[in-house]
Amino acid sequence: MSSKHETTPTTGAPSRALSNRSTRTIPLTESFRSKDGSVLIEVAESAGYCWGVERAIDLAVEAAAKKDRPVVTHGELIHNSYTVGKLEREHGITAVADHHSAPAGAALVIRAHGVPPAVKREAAAAGLEVIDGTCPLVDIIHRKAVALAKDGYDVFIVGQPTHPEIIGIMASVAEVGGNARVLESVADAEALPPLKKAGVVIQSTLIAKKAGLIAAALVPKAREVKIVNTICHVTTERQEEADHLAASADVILVVGSPHSSNSVKLKEVCGAMGVPTFQVEGVDGIDLAWFAGKKHVGIHAGASTPREIIQEIVAHLQERLVAA
Repeated sequence: MSSKHETTPTTGAPSRALSNRSTRTIPLTESFRSKDGSVLIEVAESAGYCWGVERAIDLAVEAAAKKDRPVVTHGELIHNSYTVGKLEREHGITAVADHHSAPAGAALVIRAHGVPPAVKREAAAAGLEVIDGTCPLVDIIHRKAVALAKDGYDVFIVGQPTHPEIIGIMASVAEVGGNARVLESVADAEALPPLKKAGVVIQSTLIAKKAGLIAAALVPKAREVKIVNTICHVTTERQEEADHLAASADVILVVGSPHSSNSVKLKEVCGAMGVPTFQVEGVDGIDLAWFAGKKHVGIHAGASTPREIIQEIVAHLQERLVAA
């Protein structure tokens, strides 16, 4: 039996945005104090939009600036209701269920999670202007999964079966005659029959340790296993910061949509360390009772959370928190 492992290469500019490897040695944070100085509020330095999300938003806003046709997004551009609402209010950008629902002649912005390749072709054939907001790192996963299929591997995607990113990757593999299957747990891998060649890619926002256990469970199942680490560097850095915060904070807030995979994973990482962890989308979701008697508050946020929401939460806590 042989086992291979590789990481996605750095390609194109900006180089840091297209690498899945973290270059950090020490997690970074920003520190604030409550108005009376008694409570430390520590915010993860990477909290907020990642580069891929910013790119998708910029593409949508640039498209809307032309004013010569409606601009719509294929599903929600990102998993954040505040940003989606702001795009509609300020730029007239609306979300449609799919390309079939787009107005004639519209510009269709592909969401950051990507879509099946056929969607882009069909949209273009229907006369829509296709603007691809897919995160370049997600594009890399598509290419890696397709390469595995072409090399004769049974393709496995470690991730969530219903996540848009996974649906798109599975479709790419199917287009080259491959059959991708999703592994959501170690039990899923252990239930597989014997395999000759198993090739693995990983949803970009997963917890590395958990994904590694699932991928490793394939090793006894196949004569050859090739694991391609496609977890992005942003995910890795945020999880490192989550570990750092959870090691010292008395309570942690994770700011992000309940539909945001990376936000949910950050909450999971912090909660696993035993520190009380709560997830909110904004100030309205905060219960001050969570902070009673706490002197050190940690704040993290998912890759689709706008920085302005984090700043609003920090200001809210600075005004209201007083240690017992």
